Amino acid sequence: MSLEDLSLEQRDELAMLAKQLADNPTTRESFLRLTQQVKPDLTIPELSLKDDISKQLKHTQDEYQKLASKFKEKEAMEDLQSRRNALIKKGKASENDIPEIEKIMLEKQIHDHETAAEYFEWMKQAAVPTSDSSMGYNPNVMKKFNLESFMKNPIQGARNEAAQALMDLRKNTKPIGL
Repeated sequence: MSLEDLSLEQRDELAMLAKQLADNPTTRESFLRLTQQVKPDLTIPELSLKDDISKQLKHTQDEYQKLASKFKEKEAMEDLQSRRNALIKKGKASENDIPEIEKIMLEKQIHDHETAAEYFEWMKQAAVPTSDSSMGYNPNVMKKFNLESFMKNPIQGARNEAAQALMDLRKNTKPIGL
């Protein structure tokens, strides 16, 4: 379509519409971009400047985000190290126990180093075998029982053993509480 085929009124309307689009702040950028799309060799300094500033701003924001994340990571590492040092200083863990304590923190979802250290210490104490004969299996206890009566007649042997226990309880002459 050519402008020569249009009447003067139609050309004036098109010119007025173009002027309104170019003067309106909300449509100006779109109008200029459409103009640049139709005529790519046309340089529009307003758009070039805005694009350059946008690129620089994006680059600056990316750099800021990288620095902020590095700072947060460094701060988190310092905080972690201070928690580790506090455990060692309080005597709740040794340098060698720290990796095990942090492993427990991950496995058991414990968020506090001190609680995990207490749990670790408790687990170590529970895992230590005892040599106390009052706890666990003691083969000498079996020698105190006369198993011959149980071998002959288990029911009668159990009755005799229960009767003997009752007699031992009844013959206790000491009053309770003394």
